[in-house]
Amino acid sequence: MKINLSFLILCLLFTDTVFAKEKIDAEHVLRKTSKTLNELKSISYNSYREINNFKDNYFAQNSGASYFEYGFTAENKVIRFQLHSDNTLQVYNGTEYFILDQKEKTIELERKSIKQLSGLSLLYNSITTIRLALPMLLKDPGIPKSLKDTLIENKIYYLVKFELNRKSIDFPNGFSSFDSEVIKYYKLIIDKETSLPYMIFDGNSISKDEYYTKTIFSNIDVNPKLPTKNSWFYSSYTDYETKKKIIQKPMVTIGDILPDWSLPRYGSSNLEKVRSDDLKGKIILMEFWIKNCGYCMLAFPEIKELEEKYGNQIEILSVNAYDKKEEVDFFYKREKPGYKMLYDGEKFANDLGIYAYPATIMLDKKGEVIYSSKGFNKEETEQAIKKALQSNL
Repeated sequence: MKINLSFLILCLLFTDTVFAKEKIDAEHVLRKTSKTLNELKSISYNSYREINNFKDNYFAQNSGASYFEYGFTAENKVIRFQLHSDNTLQVYNGTEYFILDQKEKTIELERKSIKQLSGLSLLYNSITTIRLALPMLLKDPGIPKSLKDTLIENKIYYLVKFELNRKSIDFPNGFSSFDSEVIKYYKLIIDKETSLPYMIFDGNSISKDEYYTKTIFSNIDVNPKLPTKNSWFYSSYTDYETKKKIIQKPMVTIGDILPDWSLPRYGSSNLEKVRSDDLKGKIILMEFWIKNCGYCMLAFPEIKELEEKYGNQIEILSVNAYDKKEEVDFFYKREKPGYKMLYDGEKFANDLGIYAYPATIMLDKKGEVIYSSKGFNKEETEQAIKKALQSNL
C-alpha cells in the first residue's frame, strides 16, 4: 500500500496546528472572560462575601444583589448601578449617589464622584471590578498567571491564579497601588460554559494563610430586567425622610484638657476601673482601637516596642472603643500587654472627637493634650514622648 508522503506531512502539520489553536492556558481563559464581560451592556447578580482573619480573630460576611449598566467608551466605564443589601438600597445614577434605609424609611443624598465610591462593600472584588481589571491584567506579561481545573459540587471550573506586586484589583480604576512591599494573591474561578466569574479569593504575602476573602456570585443575568425609571432618582422617594446628619465634635488638639473619665481595665481580677484622677502627674499615651481595623492591628507590635522602651517613664493605655469583652480577651491573651488595656471606650472616644480608628492622644503631667493624631504613627509618637520627657512637663 502506497502512502503519499506529501499528504501525510500535510496532515501532521494540520493536526499540530489544530492542537496549537486548542491550547488553553490562563491567558486564553482570562481573555475570553474579559471579552465576555466587556461586551455586556448590563448585568445583575447576587453575591456573598466573607472575610477570614484568623490572626486577629475576625470574621465578617455580607451579601447583596447588584445591578450595573456599562458604557462602550475607551474605558468601558460604569454608567450607573443599584446595590441592595439587607434593608439598604444604594443608587448611583451618574450624577447622584443616595442611600435608602428601607427599614427606617430614611434617605441620604451624597454628592460623590464614582471614584469616591470605591469603598462600597458590594464593589469589592465584584464582577464589575473584575471586568475593569482583566484588560489591565492581560496587558502586563510580567504578572504571574497559572491555570488548572477545579471541582466544586460535582462541576468542573477553571481556576486561574495570578499575583499582583504592590497593587490589587480595585473599583473603578481596575488596579490600585500600595506603598508597602506586599503581593496580593488571587484565585479566580470561572464557569467553563459561560466564561463568567463564579468565585474569587484574595490573600496577601504579609498575612499569608492567616487571612483571605472569598466572594461567590450567583443568579447571574447578562440580560437583566431594567429597574424602574423612577428608582434612579432621589426625588422619586417622597415617602422617605431625609436622614439627619450626626454632628461630630472636632478631635481634641494641643492645649485641650480632657474631661474626667473612668473605664474598665481588662485583665484585672476585681473588675478594676482606671480613672483620670488616678493618673494625675503622669505623662499618658492613649491609643484608641477596634478589632475591625487593619491599621489598629499593625499598631500592636509598635505599641509594645514603646512600652518596652518608655513604659517605666510614661503611662500607656490601649483603649478599645466598642468590641465585646470576649473579643478584647483574644487580643489581651495574644499581646500579653505590659500596658493597661481598657474597653467600653466609645463614648469617651466620641467625647474627644474620635470616630475613626486608630487614634492617638498624649497628655503631659498637667493633663494637657500635647499630641493628637487621627491614626497611629510610631515615629511621630516617639518624638512626642521624647519631647515630653525632655521638657519634664
